[in-house]
Amino acid sequence: MPVEQQATQTVVPAATLVELLSVVSRRVARGVGAVLAEDGATLDTYRLMRALASGPGRSMSELCAALCVPAPTATRLVDGLVDAALAYRLPDPDDGRRVRVHLSARGRTRLDRLEALVSAHEAALTTELGQARVAALVTALTDLAEPTPA
Repeated sequence: MPVEQQATQTVVPAATLVELLSVVSRRVARGVGAVLAEDGATLDTYRLMRALASGPGRSMSELCAALCVPAPTATRLVDGLVDAALAYRLPDPDDGRRVRVHLSARGRTRLDRLEALVSAHEAALTTELGQARVAALVTALTDLAEPTPA
């Protein structure tokens, strides 16, 4: 190969784990985000509603940790749900300085509808990727998502 051609070729490094996870995460988020947008929801609000449905009210710090978002983002998301009557705030019974956020009955109904949309999207992904690959991905990602012991 002539020297001139060698100089114009670029070497593409092999994809790293971080890069691969980022690309796949963004593709999946974009796809499910489009499905949720058809119902006027976002992936962040859907995740927040799921976090609220998982317990009897969550503190803002618990929501920040569950969603992996900073406090201002969590507050903005909660404010949106409260404004839409999908969630409400109550004082923490154990600590009057804190509030706990709860999913309202209307929020639970909305979450059920969003869950159906996401389930249909996941079913389509499973068909596209294959059941065995999806099961392996879920197992691997569940293991990665678990906090590592200190």
